[in-house]
Amino acid sequence: MLTEIKRTLEITDTTLDAQLNDFIKRITDRLLLRLGVPTLPAELHFIVVECTVKRFNLKGNEGMASYSQEGESITYSDLLDEYKDDIALWVNAQNKLVDADIGVVRFI
Repeated sequence: MLTEIKRTLEITDTTLDAQLNDFIKRITDRLLLRLGVPTLPAELHFIVVECTVKRFNLKGNEGMASYSQEGESITYSDLLDEYKDDIALWVNAQNKLVDADIGVVRFI
């Protein structure tokens, strides 16, 4: 995951690895909390990658709700908010799998 993030950010050395790993861990922990699972599902790996890139690009603007300069305006939201639909789809799919695994016992 770190390699993919560094490639996206065009980082070629290891000077920022510790910071990127911290971002990866925090975002993964928050996502796992929302999912209610102990390990990150492979199909949601992209959320951590994309959120880590966004978090890295927010450096220096921590805690800001919005930013405006020379007619450009940026509004910040929770990093995971953009992925609410993806998260909900995954959770719903898991719930359907669990429901499908529930068998029926019949006594004759």
